[in-house]
Amino acid sequence: MRPLLRRTVKPMALVVAIGLALWYVYASRASALPAESSTLDGEYRITVRSPTVSPAMMEPSRFVVEITDQSGLPVQAEQLALKYWMPNMFCGMFTADIAEADASHAYLATVIPVMTGKWVLEGKITVGDREVVVRHPFEVDRHS
Repeated sequence: MRPLLRRTVKPMALVVAIGLALWYVYASRASALPAESSTLDGEYRITVRSPTVSPAMMEPSRFVVEITDQSGLPVQAEQLALKYWMPNMFCGMFTADIAEADASHAYLATVIPVMTGKWVLEGKITVGDREVVVRHPFEVDRHS
C-alpha cells in the first residue's frame, strides 16, 4: 500500500504545484490594466489616459481625453460625456467633470471613485455626425 501511495502522492503534488504556479502567472497578467485606451472610428481617434499616480478612493483623479483625426491633428468635440462605474457592482454610475485642458483640444476628466477595485471610464464623444465611444478600465488603490 505504501509504494502505491508514494507513486500517486508525488505526481499529484507536482500537478497541484504546477497548477498553482500557472494560476499565479495568469492571474497577475489579467490584473494589469492599460495606461491608456483608444478607439478609432474611421475618421476620429479617441484616447483616454490614466493619471500617472493610481486613483485613490474618495480622492479626485484626472484622466486625459484626446480627440484627433486620422492625421493626428486635434479635433474639438461637439459633445463629450464621461461616466464611470464598477462592473458587476451596485455602487452606482457617476458622471465625470470635464474641462478643456488647452488649445490642443485635450480634455481633463475628473473622477472621484467611492471604493477600491476595478472601474470603467466610458466616454461618448460627438464630432460631426459621428458618435464615438471609448471604454477605459482603471483600478483604485487604498492609498491617499
